[in-house]
Amino acid sequence: MTVFSKSWLRPSASVRSVITLGALFMLAVQAMTGYEIWRQYSHNITLAERNINLLADVLASEINRSVMAVDAVVELTTAELSTTTHRPPAETRRVMRDRAIGIAQIFGLIVVDENGNTIASLHAPSSRHAAFIDAVMAAARESNLPFHIGNVVPAPFDGTPIIPFSRFRHDANGNVAGITIAAMSAQYFQELFLQVKSLPGARLTLARLDGRILAQTPEGTDVTLAGLPEFQPYARDNGLLYDHDAEAGRIVAFRTLRPYGLKLSVSIDSATLLTLWRSNALRLLLAAMFGSVVLAAMIALMLRNLARDEQRLSSLRESERRRRMAQFSLDHCADMVVWTNDQSRIVFANKALHDRLAYDDQSLLGKNVGDIDPNYPQEDWHHRMAELRKAGRLRVESSLRDSAGQLISAEVSVNLFHMDGQDYTCAIIRDTVERKQSEALLAERTRRLEASNAELEQFAYVASHDLREPLRMVSSFVGLLERQFGQDMSAEAREYVKFAREGAVRMDRLILDLLEYSRAGASGRPLAVVALSQVVANVHHNLSVALNEAQARLSLPAALPKVWGDEDELGRVLTNLISNALKYRHPDRVPEIELTVESHDDQVTCVIHDNGIGIAPQYFDRIFRIFQRLHGRERYEGTGIGLAICKKIVEHHGGRIWVSSAPDQGTTFFFTLKLATPS
Repeated sequence: MTVFSKSWLRPSASVRSVITLGALFMLAVQAMTGYEIWRQYSHNITLAERNINLLADVLASEINRSVMAVDAVVELTTAELSTTTHRPPAETRRVMRDRAIGIAQIFGLIVVDENGNTIASLHAPSSRHAAFIDAVMAAARESNLPFHIGNVVPAPFDGTPIIPFSRFRHDANGNVAGITIAAMSAQYFQELFLQVKSLPGARLTLARLDGRILAQTPEGTDVTLAGLPEFQPYARDNGLLYDHDAEAGRIVAFRTLRPYGLKLSVSIDSATLLTLWRSNALRLLLAAMFGSVVLAAMIALMLRNLARDEQRLSSLRESERRRRMAQFSLDHCADMVVWTNDQSRIVFANKALHDRLAYDDQSLLGKNVGDIDPNYPQEDWHHRMAELRKAGRLRVESSLRDSAGQLISAEVSVNLFHMDGQDYTCAIIRDTVERKQSEALLAERTRRLEASNAELEQFAYVASHDLREPLRMVSSFVGLLERQFGQDMSAEAREYVKFAREGAVRMDRLILDLLEYSRAGASGRPLAVVALSQVVANVHHNLSVALNEAQARLSLPAALPKVWGDEDELGRVLTNLISNALKYRHPDRVPEIELTVESHDDQVTCVIHDNGIGIAPQYFDRIFRIFQRLHGRERYEGTGIGLAICKKIVEHHGGRIWVSSAPDQGTTFFFTLKLATPS
């Protein structure tokens, strides 16, 4: 039999049929096993329901008959005492004895007057009669029923467990004239249960409607069943229920003897009921599992062979897919790729190489490497191969010759590949003509930019020096004018002279600040590892006089990290920010300035917080621009260039600076630096 088709490497129709039939057979076995288990379960449950219902009916009928007989004796005795008066106690006891003879469930009979005194009793009175009679009369009055059945109590004459049945006796006017009590033996119901019990594991219980147990077989530890569903107010008088609230579920058939306030229940434990079913189900499951395992082993053996062949097919398909993807990549990649054997012969060249060297497709195959690369002549190839075998990979700058004889600069990465006992080389070639042109152009632009920056820096220095000289002259001559002619000037003229002098001073300060801004971040010194602790210490020392004059409190962290930067420029940033906190302090509170540092990954965030006058959010971007002021010169002096210098220095260090503030709530400046060593 042909198991696999040679063309498609797939299972034949016969193997597919066997696998399908095997799977169907396994499903059929499982389904039949499941059906049989379910059938036996249903049969056991149905049989148990029928048996406990039948048992409950038989017991309910017998108990009802027995209670009716006792009730008849009590009722006749009560009626006769109510119609017959002045009968001697001995005669009354004889009549009571005659009525109780033949009714085995009656253990005693007592007739009591309205005061609780015994009129007649089948047993000799004892010291316990009075307490017994009082308890029964109190319970009967509380029940407010014409016929009352009490709890199991010891008999007053010999202590035997009895169930008192009582009925009130009334006179002609309807008043209570006494009570008749029949003592029914609790053992009677136990014997009755034992006589009719036929279900293994079944529990028979006779209880009052309030759940108090009167008789039970087998006896349990509970004295009341009031919590069970069949004793709830919403429960039906008769029925069958499944109780799953207990630890082990029950099937319960219950009957209510409504005229007498009694309830009979027949219950069976589900675990006990289903013991045989579980045993049979386990055997069926084991048999089904064994058959399934044998069949599964056979199918698994077939599937293993099938998987092995499918793996081979999948491997072939994957290899073909990768080959096609690699071929597509080689044919369409921008870099040039060429394969050669150990004799310098080209065995593969991609389309990019043919196009760049202006050769027809596949026309390079069979040529020597020296035909397209003068740096690799054939006579030196063995030496080149020995060098490549030693290094495994070479990367060189070379040049290629196109079909017209023009040389093209290129970067060549050569790798050694060994296959079928022969060495091959794979060269990936990248055209560097445009790159070298771009590098030359970039170098020229860089040279020009450096020259331009140097000229601008020299211009700024010279311009600031030359501009300041006329300003100093204007300021000097304005001063001379004021000293010589000050007495003869009018108030208006003196004010003009003052404006001229202040303008000259302000212009001089603007020129100095502009020069400082042009030099910020252009020191020419490379960034180095800087200890922030030393920078902060220097700033604190330089600003100590200003801090003392403002009575300001400056809080500094105990430890500070090291960062990449320029120590002088970082000191200028901290000095400007702390000076701003002093300058724009709130007039109604002592200045409090706090410096904190947060390290995260390779970055440090410096935070400077103050309790000054604050800044409105709409000005957050404006304050970092050059010559931008938020307040008039009459309130705060300055040119508005300090924060612009801070921004330029921080950005020169590769960080950023920003602010968070609200009017009258203080200001917080943040700026980031690169961490030099992990904190």
